[in-house]
Amino acid sequence: MTRALLPWLLIPLLTVLILVPVGFMFLGAFMSGALADPEAHLTLSKVAAVYTTLPFLRTLGSTLVIAFLVAIAATLGGVTMAWLTSRTDLPARPIMETCIIAPLFLSPFVGAIAWLVLGSPRAGLLNVIARAWFGTTGAVVNVATPSGIVLIMALYYLPYAYLTVAAALRNMDPSMEEAACVNGSGILGTALKVTLPVVRPALISAFFFIFVLACGTFAIPAVLDRASQVRFLAVDVFQASATYPIDYGTAAAIGTLLFWISVMGIAAYRFASRAARRFVTVTARGYRIRLVRLRWLRWPMAGLVGVYVVLSIVLPYLALVWSAFARAGGTIFAPVWTLANARGVLTSAEVAGATVNTLEVGLITPTLCVGLGLLIAYAVRRLRVPASNAIDYITMFSIAVPGIVFGTGVFWTYVLTPAYGTIAVLVLAFVAAYVPFAYRISDTALLQIDRALEEASLLCGAGNGRTLLRITLPLARPALLSAWIMVFIFAVREISAAVLLTSSDNVVLSVLSFNYLDFGDVPKAAVVGLLQTALLAAGVIAGRYVFRVKLSSQV
Repeated sequence: MTRALLPWLLIPLLTVLILVPVGFMFLGAFMSGALADPEAHLTLSKVAAVYTTLPFLRTLGSTLVIAFLVAIAATLGGVTMAWLTSRTDLPARPIMETCIIAPLFLSPFVGAIAWLVLGSPRAGLLNVIARAWFGTTGAVVNVATPSGIVLIMALYYLPYAYLTVAAALRNMDPSMEEAACVNGSGILGTALKVTLPVVRPALISAFFFIFVLACGTFAIPAVLDRASQVRFLAVDVFQASATYPIDYGTAAAIGTLLFWISVMGIAAYRFASRAARRFVTVTARGYRIRLVRLRWLRWPMAGLVGVYVVLSIVLPYLALVWSAFARAGGTIFAPVWTLANARGVLTSAEVAGATVNTLEVGLITPTLCVGLGLLIAYAVRRLRVPASNAIDYITMFSIAVPGIVFGTGVFWTYVLTPAYGTIAVLVLAFVAAYVPFAYRISDTALLQIDRALEEASLLCGAGNGRTLLRITLPLARPALLSAWIMVFIFAVREISAAVLLTSSDNVVLSVLSFNYLDFGDVPKAAVVGLLQTALLAAGVIAGRYVFRVKLSSQV
């Protein structure tokens, strides 16, 4: 493994994985039909219609407004939770921290299905209970509204803001907060005038990151916007490419519009991240964080975290269990339980095939991502290969591309190849989309490993490849495990790209659940959602065991 050879391997590989699909998406936006259509020709009509006509501009406006509100709500919620767990004497803080990030393990699409069961205007379980107990006549909870969509999306994006801001708070020297308290500033005054200004770059970064995610999200709007009459660009991409009359050119043109929005959001996110250097407060001396005593607010604040956990995890899973196992003839107060729905779904051939496909994608994707991410990080961070900046930029490029948009590009790239309609095309799309996460985690792990250990290996005659496998890989094991589990979760629950690349031979559980919901069969969709959650839990447990055993044997 030589420094001169690696760029010639990595740059073409990353270009084919990431840049070529984006290029084909732009090409498709200027085509009158699909690439397989012999009469297709170059045209500006699709792009002109998407960028200038009123229906698409209205959809653009509603997408931006909803994404902005979601980013505001999720960021405010995340910074509040981060402050409570990092700076206060909140009871059971370790448990609270785990509960706050728990929604990352639940697919937003499955969560949207659950909230459709809970908060639909007429038959939602919460509305049924409200009418029975309190005599209400209208819908107390209605998720099929713009405000309902904002709330549900904010619930599942809040952990991203929490993780970003909590890390900044833990790395912050608390001496300034202590000085403010000594000079008579109260809890709220210190938080508003000292703490928040210092973590402002992290807060702004979280806002723009969530804004980009919300602009390109497909799962939650696809479930909830049908009755709300709120249009989303990501849903329009799917409808243009998967419903009759199919218009691949319009889908690609909408994808380019989402792409430019994401690029601008990511640019703002990176600017905010760079600006964080002006707010560095970590010093060479040690310090101990001073916890704010909440006094009588201690348990009410714990209750606030509990409300979030109930809304994001407890109620959705109860709704899924109800939909999956309650018979139609019963009521919420006198349920009649049945295993017929679960038995019918779990014994069907299509669910068995989708489960196998999901496992294949879920195991292959994170393994390839971790391997490729570690190789890229080693080449850029340790070997300092030529064109390191280009390799870093191309690897991170897919972060700026929403899943539904990248799925459009992958479709245009592989539609005329044998890979289309197979598991391989899903793996290619998922690896390209998630390798940035594995790369960044691997890069951070390398920063924490003393180079002297690797240099000793090189001095003893081992080459770069052997040093990577025998020294670096075992030492980076915890970070690699985290990267593998993160990508596994993303791959198993991914629907945005998968829904555009699916065929009869490569249906995965997330797409199958979407198909059931599309046909109005909510109980089957709920059963598949529970099965998907079980696979996520089993994969996380198995991943921890395999990484511990396999890598520990190499030490």
